[in-house]
Amino acid sequence: MLVNDLQEALVNNINRRIDSGFFTYNKDHVLIKYLDKDDVVGLVPNPGSHTVSMDMAGEEYWQYNYSITMRTKSRAEAHNRLFELSQYLQLLNQTKDLISKNGSWVFDQIEVPNEPAEIQEDLQGTVTYSMDVAVFIYKQRGVF
Repeated sequence: MLVNDLQEALVNNINRRIDSGFFTYNKDHVLIKYLDKDDVVGLVPNPGSHTVSMDMAGEEYWQYNYSITMRTKSRAEAHNRLFELSQYLQLLNQTKDLISKNGSWVFDQIEVPNEPAEIQEDLQGTVTYSMDVAVFIYKQRGVF
């Protein structure tokens, strides 16, 4: 399934960089899940993914929306970790180092339209930070 392959490719790419020591602030893997405990970064789908354009040969240009989130008591840690990830994701526009495992799509670009932002705080002082990510890919019509 294309959506899962794209999400997994993105998370696996980030986690390979984490394992190689590439990041300063990100030492723990990014997970494909909604937040269920503190100090974990999760990447989940956001609403609004859609076809941007389609040509006569059946090639479709798609935008897939994701949110990268973290819940923690440390605002600085959340901001630093997500900001570092945003910088890395934008680097993928140059390296094009995001590849489909099953060949169902071809990566074009990533946009990070906003900086990490605090979106929630509970009564115990735990904050949730979030950052939106849009991934643009090419795929053949009818491939899900």
